[in-house]
Amino acid sequence: MSSLGLVYDARIRNNGTAVLCWSAIKNEMGFGETGVRRYEPHGELPEHDLYLYIDDGRDDLEGWECPHPCAFYAIDTHLGYDFRLRKAKEFDYVFTAQRGGAEKMREDGIDNATWLPLACSPQPQHNLAEMLVHPEIEKLGGKEGLDKRYDFAFVGYMQDPPKEPGYHNRTDYLDTLFTAFPNSWLSFNVFFEDMAVRFIRARLGFNISVRNDLNMRFFEVLSTGTCLLTNTDVEGIEELGFEEGIDFIGYDGEEDMIERAKWGLENPMEREAIAQRGHEKVRAHHTYSHRMTKLFETCGFDWQKAVESNGK
Repeated sequence: MSSLGLVYDARIRNNGTAVLCWSAIKNEMGFGETGVRRYEPHGELPEHDLYLYIDDGRDDLEGWECPHPCAFYAIDTHLGYDFRLRKAKEFDYVFTAQRGGAEKMREDGIDNATWLPLACSPQPQHNLAEMLVHPEIEKLGGKEGLDKRYDFAFVGYMQDPPKEPGYHNRTDYLDTLFTAFPNSWLSFNVFFEDMAVRFIRARLGFNISVRNDLNMRFFEVLSTGTCLLTNTDVEGIEELGFEEGIDFIGYDGEEDMIERAKWGLENPMEREAIAQRGHEKVRAHHTYSHRMTKLFETCGFDWQKAVESNGK
């Protein structure tokens, strides 16, 4: 029987990329409860055909090494590269969520470093139609609370960036946007369906990455069916098949952000057409099931055999 061990430290966060990958593997790909086990990165682990260690945003777990064969999915190479480079040397296969992270790791001796972008999770990042039939819709605000009532919604963290070139000051961008469009909604520490509700209620979902990273929010907003307004100075948008003005509304700097925002609000038919195209594209090609399929195939792990054997 083939099996997978997913390793992730959930003591700080239990709402990040690893949780979405785990859900996709178990539910969408069909591994179920027996085909994949989840572990904390401590001590000895039971034997598996492949161990997948997913970055948890912590830089203090260098004392534990993953059993082999093993793969490392490094999520934050744009924020803490040196630690992730050291960690990558312990693994048979290395994947990074940032295109530049994979390129730099290959330059630094990790020959098999592969770019594996972040993605969306159709459940729980529902669109309006899916949310209307959600079994817990009343707990999420009720069907009558899903109308487009806000100009913008932003869900994410605030942080002061390092005083270095290449970082965006998210607080400055949000202050500019919300001053110009006060009928907007900002939330933090909100995840899963609660996050989807906030984007569904908005005419535009706002995104600003920390650096040049193609972040989770890019895919999340598209998954909810709301039109995405995002910075375009990031790596990898075009390579993934997304086109500015076709699948999302892009901006370059704060002044351009306001102009593009006005256009999106003043042209609802065009805006909603963009939202629909972006939504269809992200669901068709950029879910965590797509990402995990590529990861398993790269590692030579026969995941379909694993699903079949665990279904017997």
